Amino acid sequence: MRTSRKEVERSFKKDFVGEIALELFRHKPYERVSMDEIARKAEFGKGTLYKLFSGKEDIMVHVICRGIEKLRCDLQEQCMGSSDPRQAMKALLELEYDFYTEYSNLVLTLVFRQNDNFAFAIMDRVRAEHQQLSDLLEQIFERARTAGMCFRMDNQELIRALEAAMKG
Repeated sequence: MRTSRKEVERSFKKDFVGEIALELFRHKPYERVSMDEIARKAEFGKGTLYKLFSGKEDIMVHVICRGIEKLRCDLQEQCMGSSDPRQAMKALLELEYDFYTEYSNLVLTLVFRQNDNFAFAIMDRVRAEHQQLSDLLEQIFERARTAGMCFRMDNQELIRALEAAMKG
């Protein structure tokens, strides 16, 4: 099915706003970034933002999901595409570190607000993206085991330990 020009433009605008918002979220906590500030930096009217997103939470989810999607693509390419398991594990650690460094303010916002109504409304999209990432990490760890690398815990424990270490 062919994507219409309007859908392509809308997707482009959402990604553009997401990049602007990520830049703001890198330097300030989520709570201190306003829709007005995002609109001003993106050079859009605030009404345009509300045509693209339901609110700041929706922008945050878009940004996080895009980040996880990019991380998955990079892991697929650099880790699953590598024939050297040690190099693949090194790439995995570097990519995960870079992701959590870039998205730390947003990840912390999600962690601290898990019990809010806010979290219930948006977490399903993030959880789905995260599950796909976890599945890929499990495949990478399994390839490393098959190649002879030894780990003292199962793949799920490794994933949880990796995430805990990266989140601090």
